[in-house]
Amino acid sequence: MEKILIVSSSNKSKELLINMAKESGAYEVSAVENSFQCRELVKKINFDLIIINSPLRDDYGENLSIFINENTNSSIILIVKSNSSEENISNIENKGIYIMEKPLNKLMFMKVMNSYIIHRRRFNTIINENEKLKKRINDIKLIDRAKLTLIQYLKMSEEESHKYIEKQAMDLRITKVEVAKNILKIYEY
Repeated sequence: MEKILIVSSSNKSKELLINMAKESGAYEVSAVENSFQCRELVKKINFDLIIINSPLRDDYGENLSIFINENTNSSIILIVKSNSSEENISNIENKGIYIMEKPLNKLMFMKVMNSYIIHRRRFNTIINENEKLKKRINDIKLIDRAKLTLIQYLKMSEEESHKYIEKQAMDLRITKVEVAKNILKIYEY
C-alpha cells in the first residue's frame, strides 16, 4: 500500500487533503503540521508521495520541498497561493516538484495525485530491479575474489577454482556466494 504524507499547518486544509487522498485510492495517509515534523518523519519512513500545503508555520514550503527532493525518493506536490512568485515556482518545478495553485480543483488534484502514485509504482519497480542487479554484481565480484584467492594460495587454474566453488556449493548444499565467503574467511583474514 502506498504511503502519502500531508504537511499542512491549517487543520481544515489538512482534513480536506486527507479526505481527498483517501477518496482517491487505498492509500496509507499520514499528516503533520509543520516542516520540522515532516523532516523528522521522512528520516524514518519512506513515503511515495508528500503533499505540502504552503505556507507552513515554520517554512513557506519551498525549503521543505527542496529538502525532501534532495534527501528522499518521494514524489512531491507543493500547493501554493495563486499569487506566488513565478520565479520561485519555476525554480521548484525545475527540480521535479509539482506545483498546484490554490484554490484546488478536487478532480484535478485527485488525478494528479493518482498519476504521481502510478509513476511511483513504476519507479519502485525500477529501483527494485536495480537493487537486484547490484546484489548480483556484488555476488559475482565476491565469487571472483574467492577464485583469485584459490589461484593465489592453492595454485589452482581459473577453471579449477571455478569448479571447486561449484562442487563445494553442491556438496554442502549452500550457495556459491556462501562458499566464496568461507574461502575468503580462511585465506584473507
